[in-house]
Amino acid sequence: MSEYSLGARGSCLRRLIGQRVNLFRAMHDRRFYIADDQSVLAARCGDFALTACITWDPVFCYFYVRDCGWYRSDLTRLYDEDVPETAQQELLKTIAVILG
Repeated sequence: MSEYSLGARGSCLRRLIGQRVNLFRAMHDRRFYIADDQSVLAARCGDFALTACITWDPVFCYFYVRDCGWYRSDLTRLYDEDVPETAQQELLKTIAVILG
């Protein structure tokens, strides 16, 4: 995990790291965009997005969140305070549907 992503500052996204991901559900939900290699998924709200790097755990046999971050539509990585509270809440609510 990079210093920029979560280590340099505390982030509300820290709680998502390690969460189990229901990739099947995400694949059938139009709110999510999934990379062809299924290593990244994203949810969008206006000009902002929440992305999650996901990895397969061969021991426990499930996908989980390895890293995540906020982005602007121009692909600029953002900190928590750069994303409006309403967009944060909407994106966290959207991604919560596939976590668990």
